Amino acid sequence: MVRLVLALMASATLLPFAAQAADILEPIPVVEPAPDFSGWYIRADVGYVFKSKTDGNWDFWNQFPGVEGIDDTYRYDELRLDSTASFGGGVGYRFSDMFRADATLDYFRPDVSGKTACPYMIKIDAAHGLRHQDECYYDEGSKADVWTAMANAYVDLPFFGPVTPYLGAGIGAAYVQYDDRSTQEVCPSCKPSYTPFKATSEGTDDWRLATALMAGASIDLTHSLALDVGYKFTKIWEGDAFEYDAADKSFGAKGTQVRDNGFDVHTIRAGLRYSFF
Repeated sequence: MVRLVLALMASATLLPFAAQAADILEPIPVVEPAPDFSGWYIRADVGYVFKSKTDGNWDFWNQFPGVEGIDDTYRYDELRLDSTASFGGGVGYRFSDMFRADATLDYFRPDVSGKTACPYMIKIDAAHGLRHQDECYYDEGSKADVWTAMANAYVDLPFFGPVTPYLGAGIGAAYVQYDDRSTQEVCPSCKPSYTPFKATSEGTDDWRLATALMAGASIDLTHSLALDVGYKFTKIWEGDAFEYDAADKSFGAKGTQVRDNGFDVHTIRAGLRYSFF
């Protein structure tokens, strides 16, 4: 009996210490997994390509018997692309919350127009009846299909909630295909009996180097869908534009007559990005 009483007294003495020890042992916190920023995404864009100017040169083929050949090379006074719409899409991968890359394909089809002075040998032709200072020039028109295939890298700045500004750069290739060119001579001071020159020549196509810079911001619409609004500058390098007309070819002209000096393309665009997290 005495032993039982002593055991009960000892247990009662230790109870406060056991409760205090239980208070010291706090529960282990549950660590939330870090958000996964990596994954594939697809994109689709529409844009507005602003009117832009470029430069170019063309070879004057002398048709005079016995001296057929390139007489001189002339520069355009004006060569421009008109404004138009652009369409594009691509697939990309996000490596982290600040870095992603994608491959894109874009297309636009602008009107192309040019103006260049009549060569000296044309102005002194007796049929024109011009003085040296009289105006004479060629108006030219065409269209061009322009495709760009680019590899791009971006730095995102995810510090503003659902709005994420970004900067990007890209490099790739442009495929430029010209339609036929129409040429119309404009000669206000020519003799009334003179019929102004008019001709059509075939367009050429080629692949060129292209580079790009981008800036914009994406706005989260849902966890996976974002609206992307931004500006893109694309530099397309120089290349061939048009062949000689039929009359020049009949006198032995071959190859490319007109070359452009490339394009500086300014585009604002908006699109959607869908991420597969």
